[in-house]
Amino acid sequence: MTQRLNPYRLSVLAGICLLFLLLAVMVTNLVSQVQDLSRAAGDNTQWSISQIDTEFANLDALLTDQVANGTLNEDEVRLRIDIALSRLNIINAGRSAEIFGQSRVAADLIAPINAFAARTVAILDAPGALDAQALARLQQDVRAVRPAVRDIALLGIRLGAERSEARRSQFAQQLIWTGSIAIALLLVMAGLMVVLDRLLLRAARRDAALSASSKQLASTVAASLDAIVTADVDGRIIGFNSAAEQVFGWPRDDIIGRTMEETFIPHRMRDAHHNGMQRYLKTGQQRVVNAGRVELAALRKSGEEFPVELNITTVQDGEDIIFIAYIRDISARKINEQKMIDARDRAERTDKAKSQFVAVMSHEMRTPLNGILGVLDLLKTTPLTDQQARYAKIATSSSEVLLEHVNEALDITRIETGNLQLTLQDFRLTDLMQGVTDMFEPLAQEKGLSIMLDIAPAMRGPYVGDAGRIRQILTNLIGNAIKFTEQGGVAVSVTGIHGPDTSSLRFSVTDTGIGIAPDQHEQVFEDFFAHGPADERQARSDGLGLSISRRIARAMGGDVSVNSAEGEGSTFVLSLALSRGETDHAQKADASDGAQAAHKACSVLIVEDNSINRSVLSDMLHSMGHTVEEAVNGAEAIEGAQARVFDAIFMDISMPVMDGIEATRRLRAGGGPNADTLIVGLTAHGREEYRAQASAAGMDLFHTKPIRLDALQSVLSEVSSGHVSPSDSVAHREALSEMIGLLGVEKVRTTADAFFDELVALCALLRAQGPQVDHATLAEAAHKAKGAASLLGQSGLDAVLRDMESQARDMALTAPDDWAQQLQAKSDASQSQLRALLRQATGSP
Repeated sequence: MTQRLNPYRLSVLAGICLLFLLLAVMVTNLVSQVQDLSRAAGDNTQWSISQIDTEFANLDALLTDQVANGTLNEDEVRLRIDIALSRLNIINAGRSAEIFGQSRVAADLIAPINAFAARTVAILDAPGALDAQALARLQQDVRAVRPAVRDIALLGIRLGAERSEARRSQFAQQLIWTGSIAIALLLVMAGLMVVLDRLLLRAARRDAALSASSKQLASTVAASLDAIVTADVDGRIIGFNSAAEQVFGWPRDDIIGRTMEETFIPHRMRDAHHNGMQRYLKTGQQRVVNAGRVELAALRKSGEEFPVELNITTVQDGEDIIFIAYIRDISARKINEQKMIDARDRAERTDKAKSQFVAVMSHEMRTPLNGILGVLDLLKTTPLTDQQARYAKIATSSSEVLLEHVNEALDITRIETGNLQLTLQDFRLTDLMQGVTDMFEPLAQEKGLSIMLDIAPAMRGPYVGDAGRIRQILTNLIGNAIKFTEQGGVAVSVTGIHGPDTSSLRFSVTDTGIGIAPDQHEQVFEDFFAHGPADERQARSDGLGLSISRRIARAMGGDVSVNSAEGEGSTFVLSLALSRGETDHAQKADASDGAQAAHKACSVLIVEDNSINRSVLSDMLHSMGHTVEEAVNGAEAIEGAQARVFDAIFMDISMPVMDGIEATRRLRAGGGPNADTLIVGLTAHGREEYRAQASAAGMDLFHTKPIRLDALQSVLSEVSSGHVSPSDSVAHREALSEMIGLLGVEKVRTTADAFFDELVALCALLRAQGPQVDHATLAEAAHKAKGAASLLGQSGLDAVLRDMESQARDMALTAPDDWAQQLQAKSDASQSQLRALLRQATGSP
C-alpha cells in the first residue's frame, strides 16, 4: 500500500530543508567575506594613493633645484615625471578607482591632475630636447596641481579607511546572523526531537489501540449473530465467521478458498450474480453492492434455499477490492410476517363481514319497521279507545327506539370506515334548540324535572352546518341528562364567541343527577359503556349514545367533553366552530314549510318489492286522498310510467329485476311523460350509502325507511302547493340548498346564468354541425357542461349531457339537431324552475 506523508510531516520537512539552505547560503557568504577581508588586509592601495603626493613633491623639488641652479638633467626630469604619472594611473584604474567610486569630490580633484598629465605628456613628447623654458613651465604646473594631489591622497586614505570599516561591520553582522540561524536550527532540531518523541509515543499508543481494536473486531465478528463473509474480486471466500457456519452449515476450513457461486448462491441466481459482479468491477454500477439492505435467497450446504437479508460493502486493500457481505437469516421473520398478514386478512374479512352483517341487518330490520310504524301511524288515524291509543303509543315508542338503535349501529359502521357524510345547510339555532328541548319536555315532566333553555342573544344568528347531526348529539346529551336525574332539572345553554368568519359555539347540558366519578370521565365515551342504574322504562342501556356523539362531533371539527363529580351532577359540553349564514334562509324555509297549503289529490306511483311496505304506503296515501298505482320493480315502473303522468313516484332503491337507481336514470333520460316527475327515493339502507347514486340518477328527494306519515304529508303538500316542481331542476334539492348556504344566492345565481349561457352555446354548436360531425369538440363541450349541471343539481341535464359525451367519444353521435332540440327543451325548463327556487330562497315573489 502506498505510503503518503501527511501535511504535518511535509511541513516539518520543508521547514528543516529551508533552514539548512539558509544556513548554507550564509556560511558561503561568510567565507567569501573572510576571504575579502584577507585580501583587503594585504592590499597596499591606500599606500599607493598616498605616494602620489610624495612623488609630486619629489618632482617639484627636482624641478625647483634644477631651475635654481640653472642645470638641466633631462633624463632625471623625465624619470620623475614618469614616476608621478604612474602614480596617477594607479588612481584612475584598479582598486584605487574602486575606492573613489562615484565620489563627485574625487572626480573634481582628479580632473586637474589628469589635465596636468596631458600637458606634461605634450611637453615631453615635443620634438627636441627640453629647454629651460619648458622646465620652468613644468615647475609651475607641478606647483599648481600639488594641492589637488595632496587632497586626492588624503581623500583616498579616508575613503579606504571607511571601506575597510564597512567590511568589518558587515562581516560582524554576518557572523551574528549566521550564529543566530545556527542557534535557531539547533532549537528547531531539539523541538523536532521532542515532537518525534511524542509522535513515537502516540504511534505506540495507536498501535496498541489498533491491536486492541483488531482483537475486539475479531471478537465481534466471531460473536456476531449475522453471518459475515468476505471475498476477493474473483468471488473466493477469504473470511467466514462462526455465525456464517451456523447459517450456511459450512465449516470454515471447508469453505475458505471456494467461490460464493459454488457454495451458497442458488443455482437459478448464479448467472445473475456473476454478471452483476462483472458489471460492478467494470463500470462501478451499484445494484446490490453498496446498495443497502436487500432481500434475496441463499443456499445452505444441505441444498435448502432460504430467505436472507443481505448488505454488501467494499473496502480497498491496496489495488485490490475486498467484498464484505453481512447476511441475516430471516426465515423466522418471514414466517411471522406471513402469520401477521394472514391474521390481518382474517381481521379484515371479519370486519368486512361485521359491516356487511350490520348493513344487512339494518336493511332487514328497517323493512319490518317500515310496516310496523306505517301501520301504527295509520292506526292513529282511526277511532281508538284510550287503552288502544296507549297501546299504539307504546308500540310506536318501542319501534322508534328500535329504529334509533339501528341508526346508531349504522353510524358506528360509517364512522369506523370513514364513510360518515356531513350535510351543510343553513339553519336557525333557536329553532333547532327549541325543537330539541320541546321534544324532551314530556319526558322531563313525567319525572318531575324542569328543563330550561338559555341561548346567549349574540349567538342566535343563522349558521351553516349539519343541523341533523347537531340535533342528534344534543338529543343524546339531553336524553342522558334526564335519564340519570331524579330530582332538580336539566339546564341547556348556548354561549360562544364570534370570529372573523366563523363562530365558536359551546352547547352545555347541565343536570343535577348522580354524577360521574373522575376516573370514568373518559370511559363514558367508550362503546357499550353503561353508567349506573336508571329507570328501566327510560334507559337506553346500549352504551352507544355518548360514543357516537363524540365521534360525530370530532368529525365536524369539534368535541364533546364532560365535567362532573360523583353525586353532584354533570355538565356535558359540545364545542363546535360553525360558519355564519349570510341570510336567514332556514327561517324562510321553515315558514314556507309551516304554511298550510291548499291540498289537492295527487296521482302517485309506488315502486316497492316488499308487499307489506307497498301496502302500508298505499294505505297512507289513500287515507290522504291520493290515487295510487303500484309496481314491484324498476322494469314495471318504467312500463307503467309510459302509460300515464304521475305527480310523484316513490321509488325503492334495492329491488330485483331492476333497482330504483337504474329505473330513475332511465325515466329521466327517456323523455317520456314522467321524465320530469318528482321522484322520492326510499331505502332501508343507510342514507349516506346511496345519497350520491340517487342524486346522480335524478331522484329529487331521498328518505330512509320507514317514511312516516308526517314526512309523507310534507312531501305531497309541497307537490300540491306547487313549491316543488315536478322537474329535474330540483333533482339535487339538498345539494343546491347546500350550495346556497355556502356561497349565497347571488353567487349561485351568477354560476347558474353562466351555465345556461354555456348550454346556449352548446346548442348552437350542435346546430352548426355539418355532414362531418366534430365529435372531439362536442365531447369536450358536453363534458364541461356536465360538470356544471351536476354541481347545480340538474340531474336531467346531467344525464342528457352524459349520454351526449359518451356517444361523441365513441364517434357515434348522430342527428345533432335532435340533440340540440332535446337539450334546449331541458335547459329552458330547468332554467325557469331553478330561478323560481332561487326566488323562493330569497323570499322574492
